[in-house]
Amino acid sequence: MLVRDIIESATLRYNDTSYIRLTQSQYLKFLDDAILKLILVRPDANVKTAIVGLAAGTRQEIPADGYSLIDIYMNKDGVSPNWTNGAPILQVERKDLDYFSNWHVTGSTVTDIDEFAYDARSPRTFWVSPPPAMADTVYVEMDYSFGVPPFSRMAETFDDILDMEVPIEDIFRSALVLYMLYLCFSTDSSAMNDMTIAAQYEQSFYQSLGIEYQASLLVQPKIEVTEVRQ
Repeated sequence: MLVRDIIESATLRYNDTSYIRLTQSQYLKFLDDAILKLILVRPDANVKTAIVGLAAGTRQEIPADGYSLIDIYMNKDGVSPNWTNGAPILQVERKDLDYFSNWHVTGSTVTDIDEFAYDARSPRTFWVSPPPAMADTVYVEMDYSFGVPPFSRMAETFDDILDMEVPIEDIFRSALVLYMLYLCFSTDSSAMNDMTIAAQYEQSFYQSLGIEYQASLLVQPKIEVTEVRQ
């Protein structure tokens, strides 16, 4: 979808197609805010797959452009660009590793990792076992959510920005418009009617994502529990 698709939908519903109530730059800033909010609420809205070299030790971070980890799949062997698939990597609870082993002790011959642990309260951080002794000696394939360059800071003209692609799936278009409308109506904090409408749009934003959640898998990494029958 294009920036135009979102901006024009928002200005039409805000009754401001001539950009009188708000400036063009304000609409671009609100679009940036809406995209950021969407990615924070729904990390799967903008996902990148990457092969990442691990740091030394157990504590790791996703790449600098990322917001949160989605999943880690496998070790990667070889060198770029001739990677080959290595052993799969399982997700575990960090407290289980703490209980069963002294897993933070760094080994000297680690070439693959077996497990990773993740806590959504620290979305950019994850932990690996066994820990690599040196940086960039173990590589893994992962998915993570990442941001979008802010349209409001671009040097191009407003008309040129309108024709740019927004790298978000089309199914999230209505959510972006709803959040922009929430921001638009929130600009006049002295008008009680506008504040009421703003609250309704904010609620609709979360509701639209909640309804979509029911038809999809929650992508935040979690441990799948399999029932064992006797």
